[in-house]
Amino acid sequence: ADQTTLTRRLTDEAVAFIEANRSRPFFLYFPHPMPHVPLFASPEYAGRSPRGVYGDVVEEIDGSVGRIVEALRAQGLAQRTLVFFTSDNGPWLLMGERGGSAGPLREGKGSTWEGGVRVPGIAWWPGRVPAGVVSQELSGTLDLFTTALALAGVPLPQDRFIDGVDLSPVLFGEGASPRDTHVYYRDTQLYALRKGWWKAHFRSRSGYGPDPVVTHDPPALYHLGRDPGEQHDVGAQFPEVLADLEREAERHLATVVPVESNLEAVIGGR
Repeated sequence: ADQTTLTRRLTDEAVAFIEANRSRPFFLYFPHPMPHVPLFASPEYAGRSPRGVYGDVVEEIDGSVGRIVEALRAQGLAQRTLVFFTSDNGPWLLMGERGGSAGPLREGKGSTWEGGVRVPGIAWWPGRVPAGVVSQELSGTLDLFTTALALAGVPLPQDRFIDGVDLSPVLFGEGASPRDTHVYYRDTQLYALRKGWWKAHFRSRSGYGPDPVVTHDPPALYHLGRDPGEQHDVGAQFPEVLADLEREAERHLATVVPVESNLEAVIGGR
């Protein structure tokens, strides 16, 4: 496959989908394969960015998003469509400059440090989402499911526990996020928990390195508003905050029911 044309061809399909469904409600999920490695940019974008091929790829994705937005405008759908742009994880640091950068945030993809999980989230809906606003409210990608159902007037499923919250108040500038805690898992283990600006690490490990799991006893505590790089453990200074986060972790774990891993079932051929 000629992967230099991948971003363009997938965008062509997305635009065609919008045009074909312009007269009815639709949901379009468009996960770009890049900037996950391997990286390829089309001749139009190759060599354009001072950041090398990684920058070329990101600029082409930016152009792709622009085409999708223009398609919505051309079909008269901009005022009736929420567009949300985000990523699934932080940079893959083992790939060097081809893996991206988390800037001042600690570690990268695979870890539960902020560099592994904190990603940009950009919402666009002319006339509904205020333009040029930066929000510090806490949210997660698992909230998009709940938010989409709420906006569509669809009731949440009642046969399972739903972790997501409706972000409409944040998106429309009408109030705070209903979410004030966020849990950080690696495989089936709870590694960290955030409440407000405070984050406690119960165990940690680098993204994909050979280092073993570090168990923090007592847990390490960071204030992400003052220390987004998670460099200064202040647990000894704020034992009451740490105790509160430990109680939150216990409450959360009490709601978790272990189930069979679908991934392991597939790998095992069951």
